[in-house]
Amino acid sequence: MGTDVIAFVRRIYTDRVFRRFSEGNGIYVIDEKWDNLIILDACRYDLFEEMNTVEGKLESRTSRGSDTTEFLVENFTRHPARNTFDDTVYVAGNPLVSSILRNKFHKIYPVWDYGWDDRLNTVLPSSVKSEALAARRDHPDKRLIVHFMQPHFPALTGRFAGETGIEGTRKLVKIGVDPVRAAEDGPLDVLVSVLLQRGDLDRDDVLSAYKENLKIVLSHAAELVKDFPGRTVITSDHGETFGDRPGILYPFRVYGHPRHRHVKPLVVVPWLIIEKRGGIAEPRHEEPNEQAHSEQDDEKIKERLRKLGYI
Repeated sequence: MGTDVIAFVRRIYTDRVFRRFSEGNGIYVIDEKWDNLIILDACRYDLFEEMNTVEGKLESRTSRGSDTTEFLVENFTRHPARNTFDDTVYVAGNPLVSSILRNKFHKIYPVWDYGWDDRLNTVLPSSVKSEALAARRDHPDKRLIVHFMQPHFPALTGRFAGETGIEGTRKLVKIGVDPVRAAEDGPLDVLVSVLLQRGDLDRDDVLSAYKENLKIVLSHAAELVKDFPGRTVITSDHGETFGDRPGILYPFRVYGHPRHRHVKPLVVVPWLIIEKRGGIAEPRHEEPNEQAHSEQDDEKIKERLRKLGYI
């Protein structure tokens, strides 16, 4: 069967069959018990279990999304009982938080903006950690979500220099093509998942870089756990795949973390519970702060998302 035929069958099966019985499950993270929620972006359960060194009770949960956009929309814009979360502060390493969830929380710390690393085209975990400590100190009566960008690519070790989409973007600009419009037709061919699928990258090398990202971000999460009061949970918005064939219900290989692919490697996420004495003060409910947003901010978000490989 030709590649185009397989792609067509996969698309029809995914959209018309698989999504109908695989979506609509999963927890609403805001309804779970925690004072501090640390999100490791694109962290799959089995590799977290293998590499984690933070002491706590490891459980699993089912995410409501197989990519970040779906996770954010399902948890915070389609929550059955709440429209805003004024008792919560969100430290956002991922630009999608500010793009999708503006004015949903008491405050969003847009670390994706002022903590951006131009050399690696991502947000360093150290920048997110620093802002998380400040947010906890400044808002002792709020629940706190800390969204790291790792282990999501790009690799902090500097491997796979073309992975983030920036090189592909530059090439498109040189020949006069709008990279945003081009990305609407499909991912740029410099994404790690696409390069892996094409056979341009070795799976073991990709896994090694991913694990290195996870090791680094876990070290920063561990430092937050030491300082945070009350119950801290380390989890993920979704997992990651490296050419996995999930099983009989979805027999196709999956790369990266495509939306609406509710297969085990993408929606079963870690849920590490760390209990400490004390806790946050009684959460105060008040109107969310209106966060001013300009066209310039929107363009910056698009730029960051392109460099991270989202568009």
